[in-house]
Amino acid sequence: MSNRKKALKKPKVTIVDENPGWGVYVWRCASNGKIFRDNDDNVLNIPSRQYDLKKMKIITEAAAHYGEPQGEPVFVPGVQRSTDEDYKEQMDRMKSGLLPTMNDFGAVTDAKKAAIQRGEMSG
Repeated sequence: MSNRKKALKKPKVTIVDENPGWGVYVWRCASNGKIFRDNDDNVLNIPSRQYDLKKMKIITEAAAHYGEPQGEPVFVPGVQRSTDEDYKEQMDRMKSGLLPTMNDFGAVTDAKKAAIQRGEMSG
């Protein structure tokens, strides 16, 4: 029985954090826990590196200016701003079977791995 228990040990698992360290800070309202948006459904955000105290202060001041002083800045890793034109271009790329953006490093890596497995690229 003791040999069986040794054979069934739990495997060691390493969790890989895919946080690139860059992204945006958004404002989470204390009143309802939701992300602050304006009347046009735009999210209050600022591009930043994680833990950038200056950017956190700027978004805190902006939230107070727009009437939502109670809340906190929340970092969203790997996200970037996109214009309406960027969105249209990404939708066109996606409809054509391409990756919407080459800035999605995880998707690019996965696409390359899949292409190698299909024999379309050499490793």
